[in-house]
Amino acid sequence: MKVLAIVDFGLVEHSGGYQRNLEMMRRLPSYLDMDIVPSLRNVRLALNGHRDELLSILRDLGAWSSLDAVREASSEEEFTQRLNRDKYDMALVYSNSGENVELASKLTSSPVGVQLQLEPFYRDLSTLFRIKFRGPTGRALDRFQRAVQESRREERTWLSLIRARKLNFTISVSRVPLAYSGLNGLIPYDVTIPGNAIDPGIRRFRREKEDYAVYFTRLIPEKGLFDVPLIWKKVNERKDMRLYVMGQFLDEEDEEDFMRLIQRLNVNVEYLGFKTGRDLYEMVAGAQFTLYPSHYDSFSLVVLESLALNTPVVAYDTPAIREVYQGVKGVSTVEEDNLTGMASLCLKQGEVNVIFPEIYSSWDKVALAEIESINKMAKTFSLPGVY
Repeated sequence: MKVLAIVDFGLVEHSGGYQRNLEMMRRLPSYLDMDIVPSLRNVRLALNGHRDELLSILRDLGAWSSLDAVREASSEEEFTQRLNRDKYDMALVYSNSGENVELASKLTSSPVGVQLQLEPFYRDLSTLFRIKFRGPTGRALDRFQRAVQESRREERTWLSLIRARKLNFTISVSRVPLAYSGLNGLIPYDVTIPGNAIDPGIRRFRREKEDYAVYFTRLIPEKGLFDVPLIWKKVNERKDMRLYVMGQFLDEEDEEDFMRLIQRLNVNVEYLGFKTGRDLYEMVAGAQFTLYPSHYDSFSLVVLESLALNTPVVAYDTPAIREVYQGVKGVSTVEEDNLTGMASLCLKQGEVNVIFPEIYSSWDKVALAEIESINKMAKTFSLPGVY
């Protein structure tokens, strides 16, 4: 099967989603005849100072035709004109951006699908309100209103693509993006199981536990940023344990408000900055538990990494956590926004045993599962597939 893959590699951002895209592009060409094309956002970044980073990725992946196009193009339009318009059996877009679906439809008349890691829009605005209306009230309202506008704009774009038969199917890391957007009722789909993995090598950082806990993620309100001090106030009323916060603030005002809140509440919380690799893993491995009051996930690598490091997790019982981690030893949940219940679970974590779910121990397993999803979609459209 000849497949066109249009992929967003992040470049200036580091997240589990972009890492997944890279891991799949390292493996799927072993099973498929695949042309890898960077997303239009990546091309714009390349044209504005990040060309070497993108060329390095494409060179490592052996994406020679795209590499030449990125190297020689002086504009987005020129890049598009230099791309192959080969006879593809299928196109897969590893990005939630409608513009990349449009690009795929220009390069092939074959079925086009999107690999979802987050919902591109929200069918039910009450779900969007629950996720986005977080933090200081004034900015929470502004954030929610902007999110509504963006969701409605994206919904119009995606429905237009579906009506024009430019978007034909989707595969997803969990059912959450499909359910939140309603795409499961609009086009054929498959859920890839396992949908994600971690590098099993991080287990070597396991070590003796110390008397502290951690909270690490993108530091945004949707990830429970402003729940954390309130929960920890209730923990500190019964136990003087320190909580180390690690990650990148995406908004300076959020950082200022968070720091003011931990000072006002006088809680034992310390911000260590953005950490990766050994620095991050050793801190997580030494923690009694990971506090993760997130409202916004489709899978959560934070939970998976914590379990791999033998660190239990306390989380809200959101749809994604329930779907992926229900019944997994080491993941304790409480209903969303129950701060008292969350604090109570934190105080019980010394009694929790952790068992890492081995299904998520290998990116090779994820690649094989992705191939199964691709085959299911190929059969749906009577394509040759990789059988």
